[in-house]
Amino acid sequence: MFRIFVPLVLLAVAVATLLVSNQLADEPPPAQPLGVAEADFPLLSARRLPTLTTSATPVTAPSREVTLGRDLTALVINAPARSCLVVRQDGEDLFVKDPDVPLTPASLQKLATAHAAMSSLGPDHTFRTVAIAESGPVNGILPSDLYLVGGGDPLLATVEYASLLAANGAEPTSLDELAGNLVAGGLTRIEGGVITVQTRYDEATAVASWPPEWIQAGAAGTLNPVALNQGFQTPEGIVTTAGLLPEPEPALRTAALFDDMLEARAVRIPERPGVAAPERDFSGYVELGSIDSAPLSSYLRFMLAESDNTTAELLLKEVGLAWSGTGSTLDGALATLELLAADAGRPVLVFPPADGSGLSPENELSCRQVTDILEIGGPDGPLASYLPVAGESGTLRNRFTDSTAAGRVRAKTGSLPGVSSLAGFVTGSDGRPITFAAILNGERLASINADAFLQQLLEILVDHPNYVETGNSSAESVAGEG
Repeated sequence: MFRIFVPLVLLAVAVATLLVSNQLADEPPPAQPLGVAEADFPLLSARRLPTLTTSATPVTAPSREVTLGRDLTALVINAPARSCLVVRQDGEDLFVKDPDVPLTPASLQKLATAHAAMSSLGPDHTFRTVAIAESGPVNGILPSDLYLVGGGDPLLATVEYASLLAANGAEPTSLDELAGNLVAGGLTRIEGGVITVQTRYDEATAVASWPPEWIQAGAAGTLNPVALNQGFQTPEGIVTTAGLLPEPEPALRTAALFDDMLEARAVRIPERPGVAAPERDFSGYVELGSIDSAPLSSYLRFMLAESDNTTAELLLKEVGLAWSGTGSTLDGALATLELLAADAGRPVLVFPPADGSGLSPENELSCRQVTDILEIGGPDGPLASYLPVAGESGTLRNRFTDSTAAGRVRAKTGSLPGVSSLAGFVTGSDGRPITFAAILNGERLASINADAFLQQLLEILVDHPNYVETGNSSAESVAGEG
């Protein structure tokens, strides 16, 4: 009897063990990260982490939050040591990795600049370029010099360059239109010359902390309030904005080109173009004509979508001018620090930005700070609407095109040597918006596929299983999960 009983007991134990192991095998394995170089990494944090059960009781399917934490953990386990990630929904963290570590953000810095400009200037703010003189023309003849006063318009352009900007989604201001208006008003001769006024901002034509090689390579144009064509050298017949170099004397170049625009309309100008002395007083001068830019909202859309560095830097100076009366990078940065704190209701940045574009290696932002900036306006705010769409527009036009993230992500890109970053809003599988920020830093970034890492991040966020949608039997228990 004992010989029969022992095999039966052993058989029962084997069957029970097989049932439990089969049950555990039903839970899908965590997603595997795409290939990135191995690196040391700090501990990760998620709102909830997955657990396994050895009970023979039927297993309740894990909530979306649990599987989200599991898959993101699998993704970032091999991320560069100097990296951060924050994923938030409805003001609550879903997943974080080193959220408060300051890193080099590259062009994510433009998010802070855009918010400061919107807050201090307003979406309808315009830039005005004005032609003035000591007195008006008599019988079409202006008896003195004509002064062209720069209004800080980042997209003041010649006809050719304006066409190139428009092809990239910008709404430039054609200076040629002002020349046409003056001639239409009866101007036929200027007894003096065309003189530009460049005193709206400080005299700095670049940011002091920019590496010299980036300035020489044309990472941004020459910063000047009366510069044409974004402060770049633009030879006749130009067909692309790529590879342009900074204009060494942008104010003088603008005077010369405006002189040409007037002479092309048969206006006689005997004197050579020039630049006004900074101490000159123009109070009491007569306005001959002016031209206004498109609204600031249009400029912010172009700056964020195309990640335009020159526009960002001139906007920061304009923010400084509105805040303190001094149009400088430093004043704009201090204003940004205060404006973000006021609008968020608490401090957001610890230090003022080093610049407005993110070109400076001295900029530092954490993923938490980036998401804090994004969440001031939220996914339905104007800032979100200016961001490029994955696979469709701006700097994301040709990225993630073959991904499930295409059309479902609005985000700001950032890229510098050793830096790859992305932050914005994702439409999750349940239709609710998710705010995220990811910053990767490291000398080895060139040897890993940062784009593949970011693409998998986006695909996890947009495609993660939602048990309500898939009709899983546990849908009722997780219906309120995010």
